[in-house]
Amino acid sequence: MEKEILKQDDIIELTVEKLVNTGSCLAHYEGKAVFIDNAVPGDIVKARAVRINKNFIRAKIVEIITPSKYRVKPFCPLFNACGGCNLQNIEYDFLVEQKENILKETFRSFEEIEFKPFIKAENLKGYRCKIQNAVSETKVSKRLLLGYYKENTHEITNIKFCPIQPKIIDEIMNFVRENWKLGAYIEKKDKGLLKHVLIRYSSSSKKMLLTLVINKDAEWFNKIEADIKDFADIITLKFPDITGVLVNFNPKKTNKITGDDTKLILGDDFIYEKLYSNNGIYYTYKISKDSFFQINPPVASKIFETVKSLIPENSSILDAYGGVGSIGIFLSDKAKKITLVEECESAILDAKANFKLNNCKNYEVFLGDAKKIFKDFLKADPKGKKCFDYAILDPPRKGSDKEALEIISKLAKNIVYVSCNPSTLERDAKILKELGFNLKSLQGADMFPFTHHIESVAYFEK
Repeated sequence: MEKEILKQDDIIELTVEKLVNTGSCLAHYEGKAVFIDNAVPGDIVKARAVRINKNFIRAKIVEIITPSKYRVKPFCPLFNACGGCNLQNIEYDFLVEQKENILKETFRSFEEIEFKPFIKAENLKGYRCKIQNAVSETKVSKRLLLGYYKENTHEITNIKFCPIQPKIIDEIMNFVRENWKLGAYIEKKDKGLLKHVLIRYSSSSKKMLLTLVINKDAEWFNKIEADIKDFADIITLKFPDITGVLVNFNPKKTNKITGDDTKLILGDDFIYEKLYSNNGIYYTYKISKDSFFQINPPVASKIFETVKSLIPENSSILDAYGGVGSIGIFLSDKAKKITLVEECESAILDAKANFKLNNCKNYEVFLGDAKKIFKDFLKADPKGKKCFDYAILDPPRKGSDKEALEIISKLAKNIVYVSCNPSTLERDAKILKELGFNLKSLQGADMFPFTHHIESVAYFEK
């Protein structure tokens, strides 16, 4: 009898096998990979085939026949609507095991690699210290909507309570929702004023920076400056831990949240954060609105402690993509010298302030395109006689540039790579292997609990 061909919308029964790096789960149907969202490894489900590809199937659960023993009730009431922490239905320790397995599978082609124990998050709620809420308004009542976009859409989920951010953030966002009277941005019409509300929160001091992103340029702003100053006065009176209010100008219709121009309305344009080491010493960081800083400080401290453990005393260190000096400062008491490279000017200014704040004298800071600066280092030392003992790489999700890796391979004897994307790390690890560096150890970390994101620290030895 001829086998029936699977068609779109057919219902199939599946046993869910494991989590994959996109946050979906994997099953198989007649030998073909099936990817399913909102599943838990161990589930037995009925699912609708929503897309049938030559190599894989995408399916959507229509019925859970037998739930996995690791399936739990999500703690967020908006779990199904928001799409942010989309793995809250998986028991936490088991989820960490799944993430650890993803790392091991991603790097299975590397021999003699030591996988160190995965770093778990201490706080599963209230950990998020950088919040970016999109803003819109309803058609008739003009009621403000603040929240995150639903997955794969630009439709805002109106979030009045988010368990992964400090409770005070909920209160501030609700205050904006109820008291902002100048109108909100409607994307389809490309009209309206308030586009996003951004808050930076210090887990150590509890102080905050509030940034209002508006759909206008700085010249037009004069028309409403007095109104926004009044709003800044009102909100800081209600929430005195907001120590700075800024307006960012972003009149372009773009996916970019902020524009290039920002004006300070009230208070300071920075906050201070502290990271604690294992021996109880803490490091203080000045953070501006535009500067990158890890959103989960306790996990960041553990990651930096791992980096520190890999580097011997009295080492010369190149801190590439150094940001506000977060990693470099954490290492400064072990280093003979820290050389920090960063292309964001506000981050460089913060880095200089941070080195001074922490009494570090053994540092040098370079502003500009990292690759160009690396080339300048190589020109000054073509034979690598004065090269760095260690290079610390902490690039964005897209990973490092191949040419930059080639230059760094001539500048450094060893490399510690802090990654937020296992796929691009694996790609870059293969490039470094061709350049004569062996991947000796890898340690995962859970910076974003209940999401598919995986941080990791990789150690390469020449």
